[in-house]
Amino acid sequence: MENAYELYLSTFHTVLNDFKDIIKFFSQIRINVFLIIDEAHYIKQLGGSWANSLLEIGKHAAFKGVLTGTPIPKSYKDIFNLFDFLWEGNSPLSEDDKIQITIWEKKKENENIKCLLEKRVGPLFYRVRKKDLGLIPPIFHDPIIVKMNSSEKNIYDFVKAKVLDLNERDYFINEELLSKLWRGRMMRLRQSVSYPKLLLSAINDYNEKFVDNSELHRQIKDYDTLEIPGKLGVLTSMVLDLKKKNQKVLIWSNFIGTLELIKSHFLSLGLYSELIYGKTPVRRDDIIIIGEEKTREDIRDEFLNIDSGLDILIANPAACAESISLHKTCFHAIYYDLSYNCAQYIQSLDRIHRVGGSETNEAHYYFLQYEKSIDQDIKQNLEAKAQKMYDVIEQDYDIYDLDIYDSNVEDDIEAYKRLFIVK
Repeated sequence: MENAYELYLSTFHTVLNDFKDIIKFFSQIRINVFLIIDEAHYIKQLGGSWANSLLEIGKHAAFKGVLTGTPIPKSYKDIFNLFDFLWEGNSPLSEDDKIQITIWEKKKENENIKCLLEKRVGPLFYRVRKKDLGLIPPIFHDPIIVKMNSSEKNIYDFVKAKVLDLNERDYFINEELLSKLWRGRMMRLRQSVSYPKLLLSAINDYNEKFVDNSELHRQIKDYDTLEIPGKLGVLTSMVLDLKKKNQKVLIWSNFIGTLELIKSHFLSLGLYSELIYGKTPVRRDDIIIIGEEKTREDIRDEFLNIDSGLDILIANPAACAESISLHKTCFHAIYYDLSYNCAQYIQSLDRIHRVGGSETNEAHYYFLQYEKSIDQDIKQNLEAKAQKMYDVIEQDYDIYDLDIYDSNVEDDIEAYKRLFIVK
């Protein structure tokens, strides 16, 4: 066959847009396709467009396989599409099984679900554990406790007091509205330990008047002229020390404004850095146009080049926690701030600790934390979630526990209840 290849790669978006053409290709005589879905948890949504396209395409593949590190990210139902894809029309999970799992999940009868899954799909499930890969264990340094500078301390104290005051007025507000308010207030607390000027930004579904003190509003608005955040000063010292040792460094923050602040600060010091976040474009079809804005792939390739001069990469876990591997030349990651999202946190850890480099190089993780702040609660919460996950997936269990990432664990709302709601 002319112009025939043995390997074809596609994105989920392409499959969605061109699934009819893909089916036509798969249906040709003498073509026996082995269709593999990587990061298969992205087709977990029942009735979702990506899932429906791949389920339909899968009917025309001779062989099928799925790969995922998180097969059950939120709900036991996330696994349904995986086996419907693998065994179309003959899934090891019957419709009665699915109904039973759904009922048990609502009742939180997780042990019953685990027993059923182990019986039905246990023999079909295989995991390569990280401890089997021969990697050098990573080094988690003790949190670096930073003292807030005068203005940010004043702002943080106000924000925390405001949350407490607002909390006392929450009686008789319906639960749905309370959830939005609590989520927004937690976001304000997290912003205040990242970069005070973030408090002036809008938050989706949250319009509670927060900074109603005119003097404080002026202090936040003019913050950049008043001081450099305490964390930023410590971060700068750490980066300069690592550069003296010819080490590249990856810096994580969850807020765009903070990412831009860090890059701007380094630029003022003559330190070359690049930034990857949601707005950073993705390379399309490997076409590079001279003069265009750098893509994520351009920045990654430059950062991986040991002689490029780019030794500082600043990134957002929401945009960079998956799929980008930096472990061949970068062995140090600094967390400027954290969120309660354990999935993104764990994915971010693996950017510098992977097969193909971490067998001979130690990965080091550092955490900047303001003293006596919400930073400590977030870090402790993430550690508990992460340990819970590793206790499951590093053992010889056939099936994941439901509690790995998001379900039945504390998010911003649960953290708010724990911190501010008196039992």
